[in-house]
Amino acid sequence: MDFLSRDRLSECTMQTPPELAIGSEDPGDALLSAVLALPETLRQPMYLYYYEKFNTLEIAEVLQIEPVNVRNRMSRARKKLNIMLGKKVGALRDGRTKVRKASPPSS
Repeated sequence: MDFLSRDRLSECTMQTPPELAIGSEDPGDALLSAVLALPETLRQPMYLYYYEKFNTLEIAEVLQIEPVNVRNRMSRARKKLNIMLGKKVGALRDGRTKVRKASPPSS
């Protein structure tokens, strides 16, 4: 089952064909084109997470895989996207936030 077949993509992603978006100025278009160019196993979790706002448990249920596999696929996809896009789009965030430790007060 190809959950992300062309007829299932949301209307907003269908406005700009991927082949035209690569040369566009908008980094979001280039990112979407790169996501759609990923292999299916990497594309599906990335699209569902970032464009359809599914969480990892929902993605695991839809794709019928374990949540840990969803996270692994997304990690591999992010690495591929960073290689494909370089610094065009900037760092891809995985949704987690870093908590900085407060520095000890100076005496």
